[in-house]
This record gives sequence, C-alpha cells and structure tokens, in this order.
Amino acid sequence: MVWPIRSRISSLLCSKAPLVGSYIYDSCGCLRFSAPTSSSITRHWPKIMDWVQMDRCRAAASLPSIKEKQPESHSNRVRLGQEIKGLDEGNMAEIDSYQNLFGLMKQRFLSFKSQKYIKELEHFEALAEAQFPKFMVIACADSRVCPSNILGFQPGEVFMIRNIANLVPVMKNGPSECNAALQFAVTTLQVENILVIGHSSCAGIEALMNMQEDAESRNFIHKWVANGKLAKQRTKAATAHLSFDQQCKFCEKESINQSLLNLLSYPWIQDRVRKELLSLHGGYYNFSNCSFEKWTLDFKQCNVEEGSSYVVKEQEFWC
Repeated sequence: MVWPIRSRISSLLCSKAPLVGSYIYDSCGCLRFSAPTSSSITRHWPKIMDWVQMDRCRAAASLPSIKEKQPESHSNRVRLGQEIKGLDEGNMAEIDSYQNLFGLMKQRFLSFKSQKYIKELEHFEALAEAQFPKFMVIACADSRVCPSNILGFQPGEVFMIRNIANLVPVMKNGPSECNAALQFAVTTLQVENILVIGHSSCAGIEALMNMQEDAESRNFIHKWVANGKLAKQRTKAATAHLSFDQQCKFCEKESINQSLLNLLSYPWIQDRVRKELLSLHGGYYNFSNCSFEKWTLDFKQCNVEEGSSYVVKEQEFWC
C-alpha cells in the first residue's frame, strides 16, 4: 500500500513542477526549500533515498510518516492546523512588537522635531555648525542612569561618554575610548567642567568587589573594572566591619573620587586644573529615592604625586 500512495504524490509533484521550487537536503538530512531550477522541473520522480530522507525529517518533527501507515484522521488535521496557526500568531506577535518599538521611537522623534527642533530652529542650525559644551560627563552605561534625563542637559551643553561603572583609567594604562574622548573634550573643545556620575546598585562596582585580587581573567568586564582596584582597596580597609552590600555602596562613591584623581594623571588635564581653567566634580544618583549628591575635587588639597589622597569641597545634596 506504500508505493501506490507515493506514486499518487509523485504524480501531483509532476503536474505542479513548473510552478513550485525544489526540495533539497542539508547536511543533517532534513528537507529545505529552494527556488525553482531546471533540474527541479525536469526531475519528476524522487529516488528511493529521497523518501527515506523525507521519512527521517517527518520522524524528527514528530509528524506521521507514510512508512508508519498512519491515516490522517480529522483530529490530526485539526491539531496540525492549530500548531501552524499558533506558529503564525507567534511570528506576527514578534513582528508587531518590533514595529511597535520603532513606531514609538518614530513618534518620539517626530515629537522632538515639532516641539523642540522647529521651535528652536536657530539654535539647532548653530549647533549644526559647531559645538561649545561647558561640561564633559562621564557616566555609567546603566540604562537607568541617563544624565540628560535626570539633570536636564540640552543638545550642545555636554560632551558625554558612558562606560561600565563610570570609570576613568590612569594615563599609564594606555589608550581607551574613555581617554580618547577626554583628550578631545579637554584639548579641542576646552570644556570647563568634568563631572563623573556614579549611581546606586551599580553592577560594575559589584563585579569589582567580587573579583579575586590576583585572578587572571579574559572577561572584558573584569579587565575594565580593574581600573577601580585602588578604590576597592580603600573600601575594604575602611569598611571591613560592614556587609557586602554596604561595602558596594561605599565603593560606588569611592570609585568616583578615584576617577577624579585618575584624571589628574593626564598632564593636559592637570595643567588646566592647576590654571583654574578646568574643574573636576563628582556626582552620585540614587534611583531608589531619586536623590543626587554633588561635590568638587579640591585640587590644592590633593596629593597629586601619590594619587591616593584627596579632599572634596562644595558638597551638596539634592532631594
């Protein structure tokens, strides 16, 4: 009974050959569709091994095969139809989600254009020619900490870089995207303020605090947060009696001050700070209670040579 069924299927394939593509087998022995070719049109009768391969694919997909002689009952047809419908609905949901995501983005852009850009056209036309920001901000890449959102920076006001745990490496550690941006901001744009912003529940600082001291790692995150190891050492020394969570919170602020000291390892930054053409500031955003702390590094009281002693001034707490 197997071969008459296959013959009828083959006859149907022959009659439709000019209109359909061919099926070919991949390295796993499963069937996939290919565009119509001359060979797919002229070859009407599948070889015996083709049927074996098709049966293997059906078995892999948990579908009844011809070899098993399972008649396609009404319940099987209904079940298969429901599975196909569910698959189609799942794909459509993904497409809808994708379209909704960029649809929302499009609406936000058009709203910005009509409510901001057009109304301040003269300002944006000037920005198209040049930028003169007063601030450089170094903030964490955390999606919950957007400096422009929480501090209200407008286009053209701030030159910004964001990285894991808002760290600044010392100059001797070599080039990075952070110090490349620093050089451009300070020497070309001649910003007057650098603000390093940390935040609560920082995963980068937690990774730093969890790292083994002498462990060699190929982990990119570990290699980067190692730039804050001096802040970690000071934290461990000052908070040995505290819980791990409290130590992390302490280090979140200590690493900001370490980054401010690291900024002074760049001669072209230290020179402008010494001449009072540039000020270095720290900021800490707590998104649990929506508060912000701000302070300024007191350059005259810092031990620049050792790079481990610092004093801050002009501390403010906004809540």
